[in-house]
Amino acid sequence: MNKIRAMVLGLLVWAAPNALAQSQPDLNAVAQRMAERLQLSDATAQALREAFARHADRYEQGGFFWYVAAELQRRLNDEQRAEFWEEPLRAERERPARRRWRERQDRPDRRMRRERLHRRDDRPPARRAAWMAARGARLADYLNLTEAQRDSLAVLRRRQGDAMRELLRQRREGALSAEAFREQARQLREQYRARFRQLLTPEQQERLDRLEAIPENSRKAMLEVLRLTDTQQQQLAALALQPSPDRRALSEILTPEQQEIVRLHHRLIRAWQAVQRNDG
Repeated sequence: MNKIRAMVLGLLVWAAPNALAQSQPDLNAVAQRMAERLQLSDATAQALREAFARHADRYEQGGFFWYVAAELQRRLNDEQRAEFWEEPLRAERERPARRRWRERQDRPDRRMRRERLHRRDDRPPARRAAWMAARGARLADYLNLTEAQRDSLAVLRRRQGDAMRELLRQRREGALSAEAFREQARQLREQYRARFRQLLTPEQQERLDRLEAIPENSRKAMLEVLRLTDTQQQQLAALALQPSPDRRALSEILTPEQQEIVRLHHRLIRAWQAVQRNDG
């Protein structure tokens, strides 16, 4: 998946970063570490800390970095905003080994492979399983599950996986129509969610409700910040379906101000993730 496609999907899927599923940290300290990572000037770093403080109540609700990016886009001058484009994260990507890797990715055979893997069911099973396991571990930590609850969840996930694989087998063999497959898969997901909630205490269910509200809150934040028109939303949705979207297509959809907010949001997320990895 290239960077443009990731950015488009980031706009449309609206999934909050996984590590937001944790207790709210000291945001002033996080902002300071991000400023150091980005090598921002004192004035720009101060603006970042102030934006973090102003929107602190949104951190666990979703959309936090959209509001921060929009405020920075309004407050910073051109020279200050340019600091985000010249930060070390970009320099790391320009190392010779990274350039050679990108050149290999541009080969026709690699592009064809990326397009083939664009279909979700064709992704390598081992990679998908590892991602799901890591996601489940983060959720268990966020909900503070007991060992007994974690064991029960593991059993539930195995049964869910077995049931879904059986559905996929039937679909591949033609025993299920596409419509029947979608309906039965939807029923399986609903049953899994209901059984999962039965494992939780009322307090854990409340935390889960807050977590599940994050994508919708992030979507609302993005729409509020970018002020996307109906036409723009439709164009972005169509662009996200393409295996290898063109950067120029995205620039033709968004206004220069919207593009700058998106770029700032992307930079903030990358710097925040780097800080989280170092803290972990």
